[in-house]
Amino acid sequence: MRGTRSTTDRSADLTAGDHEPASGIEGLDRLRILLAAAMGTVLVSYALTVVAAGLVGLAAGAGISVDGAFAVAIPLWLAAHQVPLQLDGQPLSVLPLLPTLVLVAVVLVGSSWSLRRLGGRIRTDSGPVLAAQAGAHAAVAVLAGALLPRDAAVVATPWAAMVGAGVVAGMAAGLGLLRVGGLPTEWRERVPGWGAAAVRGAAVGTVALLGVGGLALTAGLLLRASAVEQAFAEIAPGFGAALGVTLLALAYLPNAVVAGLCWALGPGLSVGTSAASPFAAEPGPAPPFPLLAAMPVSRPAVWAIGVVLLPLAAGVLVGLSCRRRLGPHADGAARLRAAGAATVLVAFAVGLLALLSGGRLATGPFDPVRLPAELVVPAVLVWIGGPAMLVAAFQRSGPDRKATATLDPGPDDPDHDEDDESGHDESGHDEATGAPDPVDPGEGGDGDEPALTEPDSADPASDPEPAPRTVAELVALRARQDAAAERPADRENGSESDATTV
Repeated sequence: MRGTRSTTDRSADLTAGDHEPASGIEGLDRLRILLAAAMGTVLVSYALTVVAAGLVGLAAGAGISVDGAFAVAIPLWLAAHQVPLQLDGQPLSVLPLLPTLVLVAVVLVGSSWSLRRLGGRIRTDSGPVLAAQAGAHAAVAVLAGALLPRDAAVVATPWAAMVGAGVVAGMAAGLGLLRVGGLPTEWRERVPGWGAAAVRGAAVGTVALLGVGGLALTAGLLLRASAVEQAFAEIAPGFGAALGVTLLALAYLPNAVVAGLCWALGPGLSVGTSAASPFAAEPGPAPPFPLLAAMPVSRPAVWAIGVVLLPLAAGVLVGLSCRRRLGPHADGAARLRAAGAATVLVAFAVGLLALLSGGRLATGPFDPVRLPAELVVPAVLVWIGGPAMLVAAFQRSGPDRKATATLDPGPDDPDHDEDDESGHDESGHDEATGAPDPVDPGEGGDGDEPALTEPDSADPASDPEPAPRTVAELVALRARQDAAAERPADRENGSESDATTV
């Protein structure tokens, strides 16, 4: 019938639609959505920094106007993009990570929204969305860096602003695109089966290590509570100043967690001439900041070396995650590959966080704040990779595995050899021709159907015949059986006719 489409065509369209949804948004509407999402993330992130600048100004008690809040928010917005600044001519690259995380969340939401509005086609729409987000933030950052007066207290280099803002916004937009559209079909087909397990294991390991860093930071704050309180009282004598220092400490809290992680892994951290690790400590000038005051300044106790057991536990979690993701029937090579890839991803993530958490702090006695990424990455590979590989390689033979081994006969099984030699598979089909196996005329079926009646032994047709091997032989056999069954009926009919004639 005209206009009727086959089920196969409709199924193909539905399958294609799952990966590349249709979109009717083109032309100016498409451009409007891209610009709205890109500039929307810029304006929202800048508005949040304006609010933060106003809170800091009010907390300091100096009072701040609306114009002043907008002016102060410009370097804060650049700092959220991890753009290095200059404070009174001195380098400042130890930038807080909490504003960066908020910015990443804003860009992620904006890019996800624009991709959905455009139709969700990852191959067609992801490029424009990514370029719009990265380009908008890079352009505004260059403009902001160029508009800041050279004699201002805080300035930024335009090219550094362009690169920093574009990279951070582009990475955040990429996360949003993956969150909505996922990987293209061609990429997913090329990813090995253990790739998803490795990514999941890396996420588990990174979160576990950040938890270890949080525990180390909490222990440092509790053990050096008096030094932290003294530093807080020194730089924040009043309520307003205390509120401002608290907000600043919250902004640098992720940096402190990463520093605690570096200490727990073994490489430690250094602030100026001071250094600390679980194995040794080099005292120096006391940093006048609450989070930095939690750093140990004396030789740690012997029990502090046991802190390295926490990263080992994180490695065990990585191995368990990879093993469970692959399932009990995965081979050992796949589990080892997943654990190794997860370890490399965790090392990359922790090394990147260590680089972003440290940097220059003017040129005073506390410069630089250094988290040695070149030592942190090998430490992660050792503390995480070793336990993860061991746990992933070890696999208990559970009941499912035993049942599978029982149901699946090996090459030594007699039935298995018989099937292979006869050329027939378990489903009852000839392996060479694909035809169904013939039914022995002398045998019944399942017990539900009666067996075929054997002809008289005196009949020559009753002689045993070889089992048919092809469909043609099977048809010929059935024809001979039907003919043999009709002969007694013909004889009986003939006898009745003779009796009637007589």
